[in-house]
Amino acid sequence: MRDVQYGASTRQRLDHYLLADHWSRPTVFFLYGGGWRSGRKEDYRFVADTLLLSGCNVIIADYRLYPLVRFDQIKRDAANAFAHACETTPADQPLYIMGHSAGAQLGALLSLDESILQQQHRDRIAGFVGLAGPYDFYPFTDADHWDLFGPENTYPQSQAVNYVRANGPPMYLLHGETDSRVRRGHSKSLMDKQRQAGGIADREVYKGVGHVEIILAFSRIHRSQSKIIQDIRAFLQGAGQNHLEHEIPTNHLKEPVNGA
Repeated sequence: MRDVQYGASTRQRLDHYLLADHWSRPTVFFLYGGGWRSGRKEDYRFVADTLLLSGCNVIIADYRLYPLVRFDQIKRDAANAFAHACETTPADQPLYIMGHSAGAQLGALLSLDESILQQQHRDRIAGFVGLAGPYDFYPFTDADHWDLFGPENTYPQSQAVNYVRANGPPMYLLHGETDSRVRRGHSKSLMDKQRQAGGIADREVYKGVGHVEIILAFSRIHRSQSKIIQDIRAFLQGAGQNHLEHEIPTNHLKEPVNGA
């Protein structure tokens, strides 16, 4: 279902990919990166294809971008898109949040900051998968971040590490060893702080993988042999069993003859 509206703006649209037996499947809500200033849902069809092959329905949402809006509105768009996903999928169907880079930061905040989502929507989150996410980056090093995340009194609200909690959803934080854009210390910081708070968080670091390569693992030429994709699926399987005792069927794991 293409260009489903969750708001009035042309950037408040989402694409909902559904398997034939979709009502029995979990859903992954994916937020792409782009430094909070670029990105289009159509460019991430390859991510949806890989997740569909793993037995999950997929929602990919656009959101408004800086400098037309600041971070509070970007975050609100992500929350409204996720609320739409909650309201339009079966209540007993697990919903996972997944994001890359800036999208991982947004996803981590949706998962941890209890002020963003209503309780009934927070309860739907079966787990969070963060790919190369910035979670602990204050004070800012990019000049425009002081404006993007402003005003000054809201700077702490951009840092996922400020919202760790024991009752948060399971978190799986993936990072490339050679990522020079968002260094792997971000995922270690969030994992350590979430564990210290009594929550569930695990982390993988992949040798020879950079900031872009970790998302390219979802591409058709890489996904069938990718350890990253294998690890993500294993996490979704385990988190799903712990949340509503759901198991992801395995009959979509084989690559179709004509691709996807």
